[in-house]
Amino acid sequence: MMATSDPKPQRSALVIFTQTTLLLESLATFFAALVVWGLGKADVISVSPGFVWVSGAALAAGFALASSRASARWGRRLGWALHVPLIAGGVLVPAIAFVGVMFLFVYAVGVRWGSRIDRERALHAEAQGGAE
Repeated sequence: MMATSDPKPQRSALVIFTQTTLLLESLATFFAALVVWGLGKADVISVSPGFVWVSGAALAAGFALASSRASARWGRRLGWALHVPLIAGGVLVPAIAFVGVMFLFVYAVGVRWGSRIDRERALHAEAQGGAE
């Protein structure tokens, strides 16, 4: 005979959306650092390889940290704040600013829709609880 267990509580849509976006931004930041390093090595832009790797790794790690802590308010705020240096990377390569703005848009939509879905789930659960 199988033991019945309570179903797992549903994860917050806000957390799922923000975690996913921030983790993808971490990967995009790493690849952006590779692009900047390659352009510097080819003498297309003048930039120190050490600066590229330290700042790129720090920013990618910051996005990964924000992703892992997206369930806490400070993690989501860190996610918002990290968009500033990512977009500022457009000073070196304008395409990086474009990617940063697109991720900022996706993050904002994820926060908005995730919050809305969580509110609707709470209202639905309240209505289901009151009907019994």
